[in-house]
Amino acid sequence: MRRVREGLGCAKAWRYAITASALAVLEACASGAPVPLARRVDVDQMYGAWHIIATIPNPVERGMVAPVDVYSKRPDGDIREDFYVRFGGFNAPEKHFVVHDWVRPRSDGAHWRVQLLWPFNFPFLILYVDPQYRYVVFGEQNRSMGWIYARSARLSDQDYEAALGHLAAAGYDPVRFRKIVQAPDEIGKPGYWSDGVR
Repeated sequence: MRRVREGLGCAKAWRYAITASALAVLEACASGAPVPLARRVDVDQMYGAWHIIATIPNPVERGMVAPVDVYSKRPDGDIREDFYVRFGGFNAPEKHFVVHDWVRPRSDGAHWRVQLLWPFNFPFLILYVDPQYRYVVFGEQNRSMGWIYARSARLSDQDYEAALGHLAAAGYDPVRFRKIVQAPDEIGKPGYWSDGVR
C-alpha cells in the first residue's frame, strides 16, 4: 500500500508500520506445526463490512473501539480494505486507513497478504469462516496475534464460543482473547479489552 491513509496525520501511521514489521518478523521466525487454513474460502463473499469482535491484546491495537474493516474488489482484482477505527474512546475522531490486500494463489482463498506500508506485507490467514459468512477467524503462523470478525457488531455467545473453539483447534490459547469494545456500556466489562479506552 503506497497510500497508507486518508485524512490522517503521518504521526498515526506508526502503529501500522510497527504492525507490519512485527508480523513480518513473526512470519520469518515461525516454528511449530503450520496453522491450519480454512478450506475453499469464497473471496467474493468476504466483500463488505466486518466488525472486529475480539483480538489478543497487543500494544498496536490498544485503545481501539468499534473497529470496522470493509473489503471490496480493486480494479486490478486484488482487495481494497477500508479500515475505520477510533482510538481511546467514542469521542475520539474516526480514523480511516486504505490498505492493499491480496490472496496468495493456490491457497483456496485463505492465505491473504496485507500491505500496510509499502514494501512491507504480512500474512492474514483465514483459519475458519462460518458457512453463512456471518463470522470469520483470522490468525498468523506463530499464533501470537489473532482476530474474530463478524458481520454485526455483536456476536451471539454461542457463535463467539464456537469461534474460540476454532482458534483452539488451530493451536491458539482462547483464554488470551478479549472482546473489543463496540459501545460505551461495554467499557470495563469482564472479558472486554478496555485498556486505553475512556
